Amino acid sequence: MKKALILYDSVYGNTKKVAMSLSRGLEAGGVCVDSNSIQDFDTIEPKNYDVIGIGGPTHFHGASKAMKSFLSKIQHLKMENKQGFAFETKADFRLAGSAAKRIIRYLRKMKIIIIHSTITGLVIDKEGPLKENSLNKMENIGLNIAEKLNNDMREQSHENKHGLPKTENVLLRWNRLQWLLLGGGPLFFFIRAITLISAGGDCLSALNPFFSWFMLLLELVISGLTGIVSLILWIKGPYLGQTFKLRITFSWKVVLFAVVSTYIIHLIRVSLYILICVI
Repeated sequence: MKKALILYDSVYGNTKKVAMSLSRGLEAGGVCVDSNSIQDFDTIEPKNYDVIGIGGPTHFHGASKAMKSFLSKIQHLKMENKQGFAFETKADFRLAGSAAKRIIRYLRKMKIIIIHSTITGLVIDKEGPLKENSLNKMENIGLNIAEKLNNDMREQSHENKHGLPKTENVLLRWNRLQWLLLGGGPLFFFIRAITLISAGGDCLSALNPFFSWFMLLLELVISGLTGIVSLILWIKGPYLGQTFKLRITFSWKVVLFAVVSTYIIHLIRVSLYILICVI
C-alpha cells in the first residue's frame, strides 16, 4: 500500500480543511495518509512516504512567510523517485497570485516528480469560508491521485526486459522518436545549405545576391543549431528517465519554434526557386 504525507500551513483553518479533504480522498482510494502541520515536520521522516503533498495559503501573491521559511529548510532534501503535489487556498479573483506554484518549484528542487497540477481551494473572504462544494472537489481530487498511484503500482509490477515499466518505456521511445524527427529535417537542410554555398549559391543569387545569401546563411545557422540540439536531447533521453518530458518542456518549445522557422525559411527558398528558376 502506498503511503502519503500531507503537510500544510493554515492561518484561518481553510487550508487545513483542504488538506483533510484531500486526505479523505486518498484514503478512499486505498492510500495510507498522515496529515500534519509544517510545524510538526521535525518529528517526521519524509523518506518513509511514497507521496508528499504540501499546501498553504496565498499571501501577497505568493506563499506565506511560514511556508517560505519551511521550504527553505527542506529544499536540500533529495527525494528521487518520490511523487508529490502542491495545494493552496486563495481569494477568488484573477490577480490573487499562487502559493502552490512556489511550492512546486521547491518540490522539483528536491527531485520530486509532480503527479498533479496545482490544486486550489477558493475562499470567499480573507478568513473564509471556502466556496461551496470546495471540500467535495478536494476529496475527488484526492481520489484521482490515489487512482494514479495505484495504476503506477500495477505498471511497476510488469517491468520489461530493460527494467522500465512498459508505459514509461513506450513514452521514452516516443520522445526519442520525436526529437529524432525534429532534428533530422533541419540537419538535411543544413547539409543542403552547405552544398549550395560550396557551389556558389543557386539561381536566385544571380537575381538578388543579398537576399539569396541571406536566406542561405539564415537557413544554415538555424537548421544547424536546431538539428544539433535535437540530436543531443535524443541522445540524453535514456538518462532523463521518468522526468524526460518534464525537464525538456522549455527546450521542446524552443526547438519546436526553431524547427518551424527552419521549415518556413526552406519553403520560401524552394518556392522562389521553383517560381523563378524552374518555371
